[in-house]
Amino acid sequence: MKALCCFLFVSIISLNNAFTAAITRRRLGPDPVADVFEIRVDVRLHFPNFRLKKAYYALQEWKKVITSDPKGMTKNWDGIEVCSYNGVFCAKAPDAPNLSTVAVVDLNHGDIEGKLPPHLGLISDLSAFHINSNRFCGTIPNTFSRLTILNEFDISNNQFDGPFPNVVLDMPKLKYLDIRYNNFQGLLPPQLFDKDLDAIFLNHNRFSSTIPENIGNSKASVIVFADNEFKGHIPKSIGQMANLDEVIFANNQLSGCLPEELGLLHSTKVLDLSNNNFVGPIPRGIGNLKCIEMVDVAQNELIGTMVDVICTLPKLLNFTFSDNYFDRLEGKCEKPMRPELVFDYRRNCLRGKPDQKDEGKCLPVVNRQIDCESLRSVLDTNRRKPPKTKTRTTSVHGSITISFRH
Repeated sequence: MKALCCFLFVSIISLNNAFTAAITRRRLGPDPVADVFEIRVDVRLHFPNFRLKKAYYALQEWKKVITSDPKGMTKNWDGIEVCSYNGVFCAKAPDAPNLSTVAVVDLNHGDIEGKLPPHLGLISDLSAFHINSNRFCGTIPNTFSRLTILNEFDISNNQFDGPFPNVVLDMPKLKYLDIRYNNFQGLLPPQLFDKDLDAIFLNHNRFSSTIPENIGNSKASVIVFADNEFKGHIPKSIGQMANLDEVIFANNQLSGCLPEELGLLHSTKVLDLSNNNFVGPIPRGIGNLKCIEMVDVAQNELIGTMVDVICTLPKLLNFTFSDNYFDRLEGKCEKPMRPELVFDYRRNCLRGKPDQKDEGKCLPVVNRQIDCESLRSVLDTNRRKPPKTKTRTTSVHGSITISFRH
């Protein structure tokens, strides 16, 4: 006799309530908004609890869209023992200590090819999701907004594309965000810097917006903007970032003068502004950064005098200001005061120093009159111009109906 089947429809918008309510009615027609998934489950399978059953469904759906797994990381993803799957780690549920639940997914360095299915939003007890150094592509499903206790989200070194994954803005507990080495592009949402994040890695993508003016709201200790196409100036609000340990703006298209507010970053150890289009003098206030260990302003169009107060910072180990247009060094910048301190002042306009630019290149720049405030006003005007194309900057939670067949 054929086993009777029943259908359980659950909207991902109300996962927490819907799963516990066990809605049993059948949807009588297709939802024009929803993607409908119908999952057949062997009636002989019995799970320790409903959360592990949801995780099983989600991981099986993920396995279906994995097209290459050369290291066999998902080879043992069969059967009901979800907690024994490679890269899947279980723990006691934070709201129900008597229940075991999937807490971490870690498939780092698997060279896996595939996509992320919306079903992963069912694993709502995840605290860490690590899939760096694979070949996952596509976009991040909006259903990831259901991961309300996710603390670490690392999808770096993959092939994801599209605009900034705004779904991360809906993860209230997120502390660590790493989306570097992908193909994300377009605008960076200001809301990112209002989140209580500790680490933000955006480098090696194709972001082309300006740096949002509210960057100073961020409590992050590390922010890496490097190797994108960011434009405009560094906002003055950066001086409010009391927790900032490391900030890297290298290899972008940033311009204007360096803000004096950089001198307020009293906790910062690494400041990298290299390979941009910055002009004008280096802010003297950088000499206030008593914790700084590395400063790199190479490959810009900075001018003026390199001052002793910067060259004698107590913890400075490496100061690179090569490939600019500095034309004078104060006495203590001539040579390091400590043997471990490294200066690199090549390709500037320093008379009597080796490996400098020729006079023909230097004269037009070192004599240039720069009004930093006027330049900032021009950049602010350009910042306020509307983008040529519309870019979605808010997350939309689509309703996804999932049908479980027993």
